[in-house]
Amino acid sequence: MLAFDQATHDSDNDQQQLLLLDPTARLEPLLQSVLIPTDGFRLQACASTEDIEKKLSSGALLLCYTNDKPALQNLIKRVQLAHPGMPIIVFNDHLAEADPSLLVRQPLIDQLSLKKLDRDLLLRSLRYAQCTRRSQDALAQLKITDPLTGVGNRQYFYQALVNELQEKQQLALITVDFDSFSRFNNEFGHDAGDEVVLELSRRLRSFGETRHISRIGSDEFAFILPVDEADVIEHRTKGLLGELIAALMPAYNIGDGEKTLSCSIGVAYSPRHSSEFDTLIKQSGLARTRAKQKGGLSYAIYDTRLDRSENEDITLEPELWRALQNEEFVLYYQPRIDLRTGCITGAEALIRWEHPVHGLIPPDSFIPACEKSGLIVPIGYWVIQRAGRDMKLIREAGLHGHIGVNLSFRQFQDTYLARTIERLIEQFDIDTSMLEFELTETALFSDEMHVKECIKTLSAHGIAFSLDDFGTGYSSFSLLQKLPITTLKIDKSFIAGVPGNPDDEEIVRAIVTLAHNLQKSVIAEGVETKNQLEFLIKQDCDQVQGYFFSPPVSLDVFLKMLGTNQLQSG
Repeated sequence: MLAFDQATHDSDNDQQQLLLLDPTARLEPLLQSVLIPTDGFRLQACASTEDIEKKLSSGALLLCYTNDKPALQNLIKRVQLAHPGMPIIVFNDHLAEADPSLLVRQPLIDQLSLKKLDRDLLLRSLRYAQCTRRSQDALAQLKITDPLTGVGNRQYFYQALVNELQEKQQLALITVDFDSFSRFNNEFGHDAGDEVVLELSRRLRSFGETRHISRIGSDEFAFILPVDEADVIEHRTKGLLGELIAALMPAYNIGDGEKTLSCSIGVAYSPRHSSEFDTLIKQSGLARTRAKQKGGLSYAIYDTRLDRSENEDITLEPELWRALQNEEFVLYYQPRIDLRTGCITGAEALIRWEHPVHGLIPPDSFIPACEKSGLIVPIGYWVIQRAGRDMKLIREAGLHGHIGVNLSFRQFQDTYLARTIERLIEQFDIDTSMLEFELTETALFSDEMHVKECIKTLSAHGIAFSLDDFGTGYSSFSLLQKLPITTLKIDKSFIAGVPGNPDDEEIVRAIVTLAHNLQKSVIAEGVETKNQLEFLIKQDCDQVQGYFFSPPVSLDVFLKMLGTNQLQSG
């Protein structure tokens, strides 16, 4: 553990520990006869260097008497590495046996001759070593202490976190900072900024169950909440966060007035999120950034789906290219169920990444990076090609309904989209009567003229179109009438609220009615419960998909489901 969490040293009235390496057992009686209890020293002899290293603490002084010079040299190196600045006194039988090179390489080493040893010389050497030890402790303390607040600094916290992670226990890393602190400094001045930072540190220090409170940025603090039981870490963390928010809520004194300042809090768990200290700090920072988007005094716990930095996307891009080249992507199929017959009437094709190290990765973890980098265009063409190939096996298994393939708004930015898809249809003999492209409302409005031309061109080949996540955007009813869109898919966020939420119930009813009035079919996504299913049946919904019937499954499993006409339960 670091010195910051301990008393820096014994006071003058406490006994100073003297640890003696004395394999011969000759020096201990001599020192005991010279020293008296009121000198304030406590002597403990050890017979080996291994015993010394086990018992040596950062506050001790080391005395050595041995003829084994190589062993002594090795011990000094290891001690100075583990306890930098620790004074060492080496005893020799004669002054001529002293090693001058030790004084040059290790300036905190004193050498005494037993032949000329007396009480005054011994006490003078011990007192000097004691003062040197205390000076070194004070300097070391300054190096790990934030001068404004008195808590640990960044250097201290990073080492403390590394030490905690090496214990391989459950912990929560929590970081806190003010919102718009730069603006506050510009308005009230840096002295006022120092005052509120100091007050923030006082409030954080009031939580005794936390460890290693440190200032790691101008207004950024970090600390650790250790939790023994893995299954209660979220409960303990959220309990602490509730108390923390209450403590941070009161206004701060600024001169003669007060000002309310909001803070944002980020949390990352080890080992759930990471066991690497730099990754864990980064994850907590990303969660804190998301908390700022909520506004006010808010917190966020790191979520791989929601918290992704630009650097992660950049790092991911070359790996995604390799995945495409090495055919690491696969298609899974989630069945669509006809509510009138109870049979599988189609499916949605969903991409997965079979990573050689991390296993099966869901699209939420890599599609955003594909969208940003433009890789979604070639990956999208791969999906069409692979779905077209799979359709032949699906048709042979008895299904002639639609297989939905997602087209993103970025794919419509490719001016050759329609021509490329036409080429894929011809090259791979894709059955266009089974192919359905699922569009988002964002795609419809990204470039209206281009999108309309692409849809009309592809529709002429017999391809169907559905509008995904309907109800969450800004659909134009005129476009619904002008474009050959045959199906509306109700977003799962509305399905999650039925039955029970009157607003969601009314929205679902309105979408079903609208779709039928426009001569379009309607599919409900995210159906997970029997109550949801019964509600949708009453509303005359046409089709559903969701975990109540089946999660997305591999092609082999989907073909078996078609062959036996059985559904997997969620």
